[in-house]
Amino acid sequence: MLEMVRQQMICIIAPGWRGAVDFSDSGDMQSALNALFEDVAVVQFASIALLPARTDAEEQAPLLMLELAVEEGIDPKDMLYRLVHHPSGAMWSLFSSYWPGGGPPLVSARNGQLFDKLIGWLSLADGGFVGPRDRTARQIRKERDLLIWTRDEGRKLKAMYGDDRASFALALAQRAFQDPRFDWAMQPAPRSYWRGKGASISAKVGYGLVVFGLWLALVWLVGALPKGLFGAITWFVGASWPDVQSVVDVISRVSMWIVWASVRALLAFVALLFLGWLLLVALPALFAPWRRWVDSVRRELERPTETWSSFSTRVVGWIVGVPLLLAILACAVVFVFYPKPIMEGITALTARVPGWELALFGVLAIAALLCIGTFFSWINRRFEALSKWFFHPYEEDVTRAQQVHPSIDQCEALLASGTAHMISLTDIRSPNGWSAWWIRVSLRVVTFFGRVFFTEGRLGDAPGIHFGHWHIIEDGRRFLFCSNYDGNFGGYLDDFINGATIGTTLAWRWTTLRPRGSAAVGQPDIKTPRDFPPTRFVLFRGVKCELKFKSYARDSMLPHMYRFDACNATIEEIDLATGLRDALFGERNDRNDDFIMRAIET
Repeated sequence: MLEMVRQQMICIIAPGWRGAVDFSDSGDMQSALNALFEDVAVVQFASIALLPARTDAEEQAPLLMLELAVEEGIDPKDMLYRLVHHPSGAMWSLFSSYWPGGGPPLVSARNGQLFDKLIGWLSLADGGFVGPRDRTARQIRKERDLLIWTRDEGRKLKAMYGDDRASFALALAQRAFQDPRFDWAMQPAPRSYWRGKGASISAKVGYGLVVFGLWLALVWLVGALPKGLFGAITWFVGASWPDVQSVVDVISRVSMWIVWASVRALLAFVALLFLGWLLLVALPALFAPWRRWVDSVRRELERPTETWSSFSTRVVGWIVGVPLLLAILACAVVFVFYPKPIMEGITALTARVPGWELALFGVLAIAALLCIGTFFSWINRRFEALSKWFFHPYEEDVTRAQQVHPSIDQCEALLASGTAHMISLTDIRSPNGWSAWWIRVSLRVVTFFGRVFFTEGRLGDAPGIHFGHWHIIEDGRRFLFCSNYDGNFGGYLDDFINGATIGTTLAWRWTTLRPRGSAAVGQPDIKTPRDFPPTRFVLFRGVKCELKFKSYARDSMLPHMYRFDACNATIEEIDLATGLRDALFGERNDRNDDFIMRAIET
């Protein structure tokens, strides 16, 4: 499932670039690449940029990056084969500088060598998010044409039907049905399991339980089948083999141990989820003091500036919170792999202490925490001057104004009327292997949640993302991020700062900016090293340091030299056109009629 997401977003990272290609509007390369991607018809976005070399790299020539965001189900190797062997030869023109002598005389041999090189430079996304799910570029364009046609027809019919919404929608539907250009729309718009019938929480939970049940059945069969077969053979031949019997018994015992360990792991996972729900959702909903305390802790952990309050929260977290969390996780691990001590401890405790005393102890503990929170709240109100000093920032948030290189400004201006684009290149903190491992784990989590839960073009609270993907390149030394999104850069980052903060912090916290030269004349460089804004407990702060984060992101950005957009439509427009298709050609009801009216008036 995650592999499918990663394969939709690929980059070709060609080292030692010494070519001289004209990507301007007046040059031949831009039109050749546009025609190539239009003809191949499965590329939704493409861009080309130069990545500056590391200062410690042996080869100081820049790297050429070709970014491709393709449609679902396309194998990357098949994609490259289509591009390389296209009759136009545009890919050879782009990469021909790697063959100073002109390459083999035969086109087939030349393309074969180019294909082999590109496969070696291929980088699948280590993590990614797809906004317009289950829609090809051709489908998006056809549905947009349907939307435009419906609006034009709707203007003609308005005066005829007035306020009669149902008759108006029926008349539009009849005209669409009778138009042979829209025969394709009579089939419902394709939707994957997660964006369609699997979008409900119950379906997702049921899917997980089915997978877990199949896992238990498989493990049980691994132990049961050898035991059953060996028993049948010994019964049939009337002989026994003690050595084989001992091996079969070991396999059976290991299989059953894995089965019960898996069941205990599920129980431990459910218990941890319940504990988190109880502390962070249920109790805050029931008790206002608890809610204020939880909000206060989260606010202090995410404060973009350092205060004595946030400092004390962090210290208490290290002294109390982290040991308590590690103890809970340790108990869960012990319960999964060796439950006997925990079960004996629970049995002994329940035998000595009645249940009502345990319940009373829990209630008293919660009441004590509420009283402590109320006491500190009273202190804040009673000693206002002390409270202001305690919460007053004593650390400057950012030391300089945000800088934007003219080449980045120029690229953003060129894309002002279409889908915006961002290329960010950072370095991975030392030790590179350790940091790269944590980044990959974080990206797998982000990719999973984007694939299963955020299926309508929103990642957390951040809307309008078409394709966003991360790549760990140059043997784990650098971190490349490419994003295609609606709106402007400031609003794009604001959505993450105010919404999906944890995922964004996890993706960037192990990165840094080291000094580097410019990839070409007129492109940005970095003279002063920069660190990602500091985090607290891995998950908090980070991107909440708004000015520092925006400045860090701006410094990491690189301009594109070429850009291709197959559809040039926003996520909102794409969703609106798909919904109109289903409403116009679906059954007539109030919901579909309302949607048709909204689509026309939007």
